[in-house]
Formats: sequence, C-alpha cells, structure tokens
Amino acid sequence: MKKHILFFLMLIVPLINSFSQDVIKLMLNTEKSFIEYESKHFLHEWTGKNNKIKGVIFINNEEGKIALVANIIDFDSGISNRDSNALRVLDAFKHPQVRFYSDQIIISDNTISFDGELEFHGIKVNKRLDASYFEEGKTINIEGNFSIVLTDFDIKLPSLMLKKIDDFAKISYKLIFEKI
Repeated sequence: MKKHILFFLMLIVPLINSFSQDVIKLMLNTEKSFIEYESKHFLHEWTGKNNKIKGVIFINNEEGKIALVANIIDFDSGISNRDSNALRVLDAFKHPQVRFYSDQIIISDNTISFDGELEFHGIKVNKRLDASYFEEGKTINIEGNFSIVLTDFDIKLPSLMLKKIDDFAKISYKLIFEKI
C-alpha cells in the first residue's frame, strides 16, 4: 500500500510544481466517484465497478492536468470467482493498477477532453477521452465512457465453453473532484 501511495505522490508532485499560483487544485472524492467496466461472453454480460479510485486534477483557466489510479483488485463484478479469475488473467500481482495521466486537457462549456496515456496490464496506450463537465461551487463533476480493446494490452482472452470473451470492454466513469 505504501508503494502505491508513494507512486501516486510521485505522479502529482511534478503536476504541482509545473503550475503557477492561479491553479485550482482538486482531489478526487473517492466515496462519490467510480470507474465501471462492461464485458460480455456469448452466454452472459457483466459489469465490474471500482469505488476506490484515487486522483487529482489541476486546472489553470481552460487547461489542466489529471492523474488517476485504480487498483485491479478493487473491481467488483458481484461474483467473487469471476473477480479472482480476472486477477489471474490480468496478472494483477505483476500489474496491480490501471493508470491514466493527461497534461493536455481542454475545457469548453460543458465538455472536457483529455489527450493522455492509459496504462493497463503493463502497456501504455495514448487515448483521447471526451466527457461531460459540470462545475458547481467547489466541486467538478466529470462523466464519460470509452471502449478499449483488451488484446491491445496483451491480455489473453479467457474462454468459456470453447468461446472467448468479447475483445471489447466499455469503460464508464463518474469523477467528483473537490477543491483542496
């Protein structure tokens, strides 16, 4: 756990130092935020949810930086056997986290765009994410979704009844940031 906190701090310190005093600094409210994935097999579909993500965002005018991290072990599909198999398939001991970092954020009206790097299963992929953006008082709400191709991250797709799971996973997220 200390290793994960140290990594997170190493990620945000350069963000803090690279901005001026006019920067708005916000921390992710873990209790109100989540990341969810949807996956399917020809026999059934399922959803896994992580309510323990960590994150920080820095906004300067209509630009900013963001860093998010989620532990693979914290995704819950409601079936412990499926979750333990996912930990094995995703090499969770070797690659325990999913990370996203962007220093190219554009905010306009009620939308926000991130050009960043998604790291999953030890593979980094450039990803552009577009989301809804709503600011209220000291809180910023960001909601959106995107898809990933699991084999792009060198994940060997598990099979059931000689049929592999779908190679696409839909990711949805709700991020609630609060000023610190």
